[in-house]
Amino acid sequence: MSFVPVRLPPDRLVEAAAVMGRAAKDDPIFVHALPVEEERVAGVPQMLATALRIGLAHGEVWVTPPPITGAACWISPAHPTVTAEDRDAAGWREVGAAWGAEAFARFQAFAADIAEVLAPLGAKPHWYLAWLCVEPNQQGRGIGGTLVRHMTARADADRVSCQLFTAAPRNVPTYEHLGFSVVHAPTLPRSGLRIWVMVRQPGVGAAG
Repeated sequence: MSFVPVRLPPDRLVEAAAVMGRAAKDDPIFVHALPVEEERVAGVPQMLATALRIGLAHGEVWVTPPPITGAACWISPAHPTVTAEDRDAAGWREVGAAWGAEAFARFQAFAADIAEVLAPLGAKPHWYLAWLCVEPNQQGRGIGGTLVRHMTARADADRVSCQLFTAAPRNVPTYEHLGFSVVHAPTLPRSGLRIWVMVRQPGVGAAG
């Protein structure tokens, strides 16, 4: 599918979060935090809306031209650490209230463990791909790849690396095709989830 990514208009944030929620509903992260599917249907878009607000404030969010069918949320090299204040400003506490104490505690523990794993990689400037989501009935058409390459081309030009992690093993080959390599694949202590930390060096797989 051929298209030119556009920046997410802030007034379409809820639309983008809904698309992302449908795409990420069964991501192991959210299955762990919200084991009941009905709760995930409601709760995942709420959490991803906060991710989009953080991306708009401290990075860039690129989407398909509306109607939105895919979104890539990046954190800028200029803001490598998402702080508690960033999350609170994006509505993190409101999501916690909606999810309930137990579910939110599971997610917070996961987020803390992830931050610890990623900390050693944060020394050099990099673009961080926080979320890449494509509407389920539009997957397999190259939308995600186009969204990612839009930013990796710029990172190449600036000689900056890109990083991400995934808890879904089926995503690993997709990112490898886009030039990312697994650098660490730990099992997190509190959730028991395995994650794959991936890095793309400038110029790797640029033509892919």
